[in-house]
Amino acid sequence: MNTDPTPSRRHGSDTLITIAGSAFAPLAALATAPILAHGLSLDGRGAVASVTAPLLLATTIGTIGVPASVTFHAARRTGPLGRLVLRGALLVAVVAVLVTVALVMLSDWFAGGDAPLARLVSIAACAVLPSLVVLVLQAAAGGSGRWRLVAVERFITAAVRLCGIGGAAMAGSLSIELAVAVLALSPVLGGFAYLGLLRRTAIRPSAAAAPGTGPTMGSMLGYGARVWIGSVSGALLLRLDQALLTPLVGVEALGLYVVAVTVAELPRVISDAARDVSFSADAADRSDERLARTARIASSAVLVVSVVLAFAAPLLVPVAFGDDFVGAVPLVLVLLVATCIGSASTIGGSALIARGRPGVRSLAFVLGCLVNIAVLLVLTPAIGVMAAAVSTLCGGVAIALVNAIALHRVLGYDPRRLVGLRRSDLVVVGAAVVRRLPGGAA
Repeated sequence: MNTDPTPSRRHGSDTLITIAGSAFAPLAALATAPILAHGLSLDGRGAVASVTAPLLLATTIGTIGVPASVTFHAARRTGPLGRLVLRGALLVAVVAVLVTVALVMLSDWFAGGDAPLARLVSIAACAVLPSLVVLVLQAAAGGSGRWRLVAVERFITAAVRLCGIGGAAMAGSLSIELAVAVLALSPVLGGFAYLGLLRRTAIRPSAAAAPGTGPTMGSMLGYGARVWIGSVSGALLLRLDQALLTPLVGVEALGLYVVAVTVAELPRVISDAARDVSFSADAADRSDERLARTARIASSAVLVVSVVLAFAAPLLVPVAFGDDFVGAVPLVLVLLVATCIGSASTIGGSALIARGRPGVRSLAFVLGCLVNIAVLLVLTPAIGVMAAAVSTLCGGVAIALVNAIALHRVLGYDPRRLVGLRRSDLVVVGAAVVRRLPGGAA
């Protein structure tokens, strides 16, 4: 095990940078959600979601696990980063064409038979290819430790969303079409943050790799495919309910659920950022203690934020979104429980991928997805949109259980180490914060 303190300090610094960068998207979503709610009404907000939810789902499906493969190989420095990016981009480009065609063909179903919305789904599908290329660039930046670039990309994306939607509302020109355009194109514009990455790494190989070496497209696809099964299942767990709610219960119920998801996913900024940095760090340099400490700190922080939001939701939701959205409050509470349960599990799952067992982690997501779909279809006739929140919770519990069992039986790792904040964890957090302050130690 590596005893050099420098990697631990860098890991803490990278995590803080990534948390800050990851916060931009949900904060922008939280800021724009009331604007959309007031500017488009409950039905209009649901209509926007009925177009963007299939786009997000298609983008995740189209990755075929390539971004995770790029991060893995970049962290292990197996070849020139520029070549890795090019091969990853070519792989996702081929799949993007197929996914885009499929999304266009299914547009009428996703829109619930609404012809204008179906046309918007088809137009928004054009953003799949450039969005996937940006994800490959993001993966290369993360795998090579350039987390500041990732933070800049996420800031640009969030700023475009906030300025585009906010500016249109102030000008009195906000519409469903404009909102969809801004939400679909903002990740693409955020990708301009990686122009510097391409200039610096297009022809310069990783220091540990010999010139001309690197993973083949076949090996990248092989690793990515094992991750992709879990990624798709995870996307289905998080987004399939939104894609299905329009045909199941209508756009008004979807409008409530989207608001609930916007609020309840705020704490996930912490665990998702910790997961991304932990995956890259663990792939490069395995450390059981660093993994456990990261999970404990992240899950404890998620719990604190979730409790605050749970108490604030009955006041926050109607004030921020309007009285029409008060029905979202019970959904927020259920989804916050799901967020807390998944916080430590998502970091444990990243260890399975980083340590060469992505198929095991994918199995957890597949089982969680099946549970999610079954609960959603069974409960929707009885409890309506609440079924989506309950199904997300049940799916998250299933994933957490399978990940815990896999960590113990496959890696010989005690999953209980991932929960329960310790005094030493607080010391590490305090030291990392102090180093980020002006005048702090390097």
